[in-house]
Amino acid sequence: MSADNQQERLPVNIDYLKWYIAGFVDGEGCFSVSVRKSKFARLKWTINPLFQVYQHKKNALVLSLCQQVFECGYISDKGGNPSCKTYCVDKIQDLTEKVIPFFHERPLLGQKQNNVILFGQIIEGIRLKQHLNPEGFIKLAELAFKMNDMGKYRKVTLSEIKESLAKSSETIRQTSRQTR
Repeated sequence: MSADNQQERLPVNIDYLKWYIAGFVDGEGCFSVSVRKSKFARLKWTINPLFQVYQHKKNALVLSLCQQVFECGYISDKGGNPSCKTYCVDKIQDLTEKVIPFFHERPLLGQKQNNVILFGQIIEGIRLKQHLNPEGFIKLAELAFKMNDMGKYRKVTLSEIKESLAKSSETIRQTSRQTR
């Protein structure tokens, strides 16, 4: 069978297609949560979950299938690699209502399943607005640092985040006392 006929090999049955997508994500997908400083955020930190699937631009059909199955997200060029495309979902509502339920119904078989579980807990915490107070933010950051090989590629440490939030929390308490 030629590479031009790849579409013909894809399952026609939507349930089979969804299992195919789940397996594909196990190999080519990523559940990540960035924790970054932000001068605009109330706590001076943001926490941003992102679901991505990567693929060479020659095989972007699979990314389009992901977008059709999840009924959300967008496809873009992968930064730093013009030959690669990425399917992304970053809206909390879409992650909550579409992505996480999809992987609860079709659990991954590899180590990535642990990331799905932590990712879901972080998204639920954000949905409940836990990220808007220092204690909740730290809890969510701790979960994020447990993901993807314990966050070994992160630019900031969990200690830096905790120290910064402890300082900002004290500043908030002092400011509120002064305005009373």
